Amino acid sequence: MDDERTRRRVAIVGASGGIGSALVSAFIDDDVDLFLTANSRYDELVERSKEASRSRKASIQTFRADLSNVREAARLAEALLKTPRLDSLAVASGIDLMSRESKSLDFDERLAKAWQVDVASTITLARIVGKALAERRRVAADASFSPSVVLFGWDGVSRGQEGETAQIYAACKGAVVAFAKSLAQDLAPYVRVNAVSPGWIKTTWGAVASDAANRRAVDESLAKRWGSAKEVADVVRFLLSDESSFINGQDVQVNGGFSYLRRN
Repeated sequence: MDDERTRRRVAIVGASGGIGSALVSAFIDDDVDLFLTANSRYDELVERSKEASRSRKASIQTFRADLSNVREAARLAEALLKTPRLDSLAVASGIDLMSRESKSLDFDERLAKAWQVDVASTITLARIVGKALAERRRVAADASFSPSVVLFGWDGVSRGQEGETAQIYAACKGAVVAFAKSLAQDLAPYVRVNAVSPGWIKTTWGAVASDAANRRAVDESLAKRWGSAKEVADVVRFLLSDESSFINGQDVQVNGGFSYLRRN
């Protein structure tokens, strides 16, 4: 059997972020063709991809895409679909609401930027790619071709959290989770669609979090610690694989288990 023809092909949108970068690492040693996108840190992604390509047979391609523009999201979707037998998509792109630049904006401006990237462009990408993958799978009638899509939510959506940042994040990520569950209904049984909702994960912001935030991260998790980007990436990798073939339309919360005993 031709390895190249049967090799899986995975697209990771937002591959230079904390979780996106960990997701690339989760796949880097697999015999999987990777299609990686980024925007502000695209040059870093290209250099990392060149380095990784020297030690693996499977290919790595990179795309630059500014998802603050929904037309760019549609252009990216069409570029990804030119890939023969693309079978998996993870959309890990999103606005960093805790950055200095974001905090300098008022509520409406922050909401508009987050909604465009986290919601509108995510929906555009998932709808275009998901529909095409479903049609390919339907026409191929090939049980070995098992497409999967993973989108990102937030574990705070289901219970709420105080603060303007949480209001924006809950509104955006709640929309993504609801959309993922509905898209799963439309694309079944040809494409699986799931959401992954991280809790307190030590990405860039977590590394410089205040003492109060560190205490809260520990208190609100039954694991009594921060989670790592790798732990989220491992769940996404599982959901993109055939090992999760009977999991569809779910919101998988990766938070160590939420503790309702948090101290005030």
